[in-house]
Amino acid sequence: MSPQGAGAGASALGVDGLKLLHSDFAGAVCEFTAESDDPVLMGHYPGFPVQPGVYVIEAADRTARLWAAGAGITDGLELVSMDRCRFHRPVFPGETVSTEVAVVAAEDGERLTAKAAAVTSGGRVADIRLRYRRRTSRGETQ
Repeated sequence: MSPQGAGAGASALGVDGLKLLHSDFAGAVCEFTAESDDPVLMGHYPGFPVQPGVYVIEAADRTARLWAAGAGITDGLELVSMDRCRFHRPVFPGETVSTEVAVVAAEDGERLTAKAAAVTSGGRVADIRLRYRRRTSRGETQ
């Protein structure tokens, strides 16, 4: 599986909806566009089309997983908690959302914290903190 498709599966963002822009040892940056023809936007708050917040959370999670794949963490990650999620403004149809994720490993190397900022040209959308545990080659978590 290519890093572009890592963790994609069934997704509100679609297989190709999230694009990796940059990845290095400290984190990754991806982006997606809130497509104006997505029926979810029109029905989320009738008369006030906005991107559901879960799409933004998913983008942060997938950005962290793309970083992990690029960093050679091939045994996978298990999301164990979302410690923080604060929304600052809605995402409107047609806006492009950038998810900037910084990843810090715990001393044991088995736990990771991803701090994400979601932004658009209109400003900061959300701050999200996700915690992961690395899986072993047998699928067990440590």
